[in-house]
Amino acid sequence: MRMDELEDIYAQIIKESQKRLLMVKMLSNFFNHKDLFAVYVRTKVIHNLFEANKDLDVHKLELFHVQYTSSLTDLFQKLKKAKEQQYLLMEDEVHINTDLIDKLQKESEQRNFIGECRSHGRQMGVALKQLYTMLAENSQAMFSWNDITQFSVKFASEYYREIPEADFAELTAVTDKNVYQNNYVAIERKLLGRLNILNFRVKFVCGLSHNNQYAEVFDFIDSNDRFVFINGSKSFCFLNEEVAKGIDLSKNTSNKADIITGLQHKNDMLRDRQAALKTALPQDVEAVLATYLEKISGVDFLEELQNVDEQTNILRAMLNININSK
Repeated sequence: MRMDELEDIYAQIIKESQKRLLMVKMLSNFFNHKDLFAVYVRTKVIHNLFEANKDLDVHKLELFHVQYTSSLTDLFQKLKKAKEQQYLLMEDEVHINTDLIDKLQKESEQRNFIGECRSHGRQMGVALKQLYTMLAENSQAMFSWNDITQFSVKFASEYYREIPEADFAELTAVTDKNVYQNNYVAIERKLLGRLNILNFRVKFVCGLSHNNQYAEVFDFIDSNDRFVFINGSKSFCFLNEEVAKGIDLSKNTSNKADIITGLQHKNDMLRDRQAALKTALPQDVEAVLATYLEKISGVDFLEELQNVDEQTNILRAMLNININSK
């Protein structure tokens, strides 16, 4: 064989080797796995050895890639494709969650709940003063609950705090109390007197619910007394402080805020899983990769390249790994 033909063969094998080396590098970067990086380094050492020494039999380099590199890259390309599919599924979920978070945040920002609570407290004070006058004068004037009940219609589903049935029943019990009553309202006598003394200055504290039944807790602005408005029966009574000890009467917050927090936490978890996805290899792949690295790192490895037997073809096991099941 002429010298120029040998040169062409050498150049072609080196060129093909560089392509294979580039593929191993790309896979190493993708998986970011220490053993795969070590494999890339060792493969580059072997390639450089033949590229720098033309007196070596370059066909041994070709044989090395056929017996080893091809099986390695075939396995990890399949694994890469499977992982990319998993990654994209998680990425889609992150985008869907993010869109929902944005939507819920915009909806929450559009609702001035704090301002509406202040307005509701003022409206309740006006309504109670009107009811007091009707009861005191035994008046048959018309009265509408519409302005008061619109608050729960607008905000209960998002803001009112759900409590157990027993707590709700105890909190809203008025049947055993001494009340003033007409066609519009039933109100504890002591409470009505207290309201009159304090000039009906009240503020909304929180809304409570159970099974679509609503109750609202109010404070007197000028005292520490609290009372309850039961929406369904249109009745009022002092808050039973003993019962209230076991109930959260803090300011209401949007349940959308809880949903947003949950979605943000889910996205954080998905991002963590995405970060770990590429470096996490199935156990059988880990084992084959470790064996492969040990094999090509052996001192006598290059001498063994011509012995095509089971020992030097350990990467055939890679072809039997079912990537789709990982």
